[in-house]
Amino acid sequence: MSPTYAATPRGARGRSLALTGLLGPATVFLAAVLLVALCILLVNSAYHFTGTQVQPTLTFEAYRHFFTDPFYAGVVWQEIRLAVTTTAICLVVGYPTAYAITKIRRPGWVIAAYILIFSPLLTSSIVRAYGWLVVLARGGLVNWALLRLHLVAAPVRLLFDVTGVTVALVHVLLPFTVFPILSVLLRTDPALREAAADLGATRLQGFFRITWPLSFPGLYAAAQLTFVLAMNAYVTPQLLGGGRVQVLPLLIYENISDLDWPLAAVEATVLIVLVWATMLGSNLLFRRRLATLEDRR
Repeated sequence: MSPTYAATPRGARGRSLALTGLLGPATVFLAAVLLVALCILLVNSAYHFTGTQVQPTLTFEAYRHFFTDPFYAGVVWQEIRLAVTTTAICLVVGYPTAYAITKIRRPGWVIAAYILIFSPLLTSSIVRAYGWLVVLARGGLVNWALLRLHLVAAPVRLLFDVTGVTVALVHVLLPFTVFPILSVLLRTDPALREAAADLGATRLQGFFRITWPLSFPGLYAAAQLTFVLAMNAYVTPQLLGGGRVQVLPLLIYENISDLDWPLAAVEATVLIVLVWATMLGSNLLFRRRLATLEDRR
């Protein structure tokens, strides 16, 4: 029996060249657009803003203003804290949800679970935000339930604060957490858990020795995706924050509207650096974690 084309070195080389030819044009195009956009952003961040117009003079005053004003340090810290909190809650809720879906045996119930999880993405972000305005208001459903259950003596403030923004972000970003984890869990070979059970492992031991390590790539991808989306959220902090929850996307929009393009470019640059630094750091941690798991094996 002759070897297949894919099994020969020449066949593997041919497939690699074919994939490079298919992906090459799109990769070059996207990289060129990204580099041009970053160059324009960096050039604008160095210009001088007189208060009414932008002068093409390299002064770097926007950088000095951003890094010396304590207000912007507070905004950056609040945005990082909001993104980390949202990501942590999404992971705590999303992992058990994804694991539970893998245990459903009826196809109809699985489809219903998918629709339920995807439902936040089927409506406009503005509609979702206004829905949470109704639910979290002082006379809304949440406060009504808390008062009827005698858990609080007076309505709790949930809107125009970090709490309301976090709840709304978890609602919209939860699908981006569940499905990366779910895709990895569904690819886990059931024979591994059966083998662990045959060797005397309990369900809890089988989970922590097999399911949890194998699902870590999905957990990592979900955390990274959720964090990046939370860092770039605009509509939810704008409508539910009421001006009290300041994040970089809001400041970028406000400065663009005020024609202060240098400061907006600096804020955008800082946001890009924060996201890229987070992704780089998480990649390094992920590789170390994988190396540790491989050593344990």
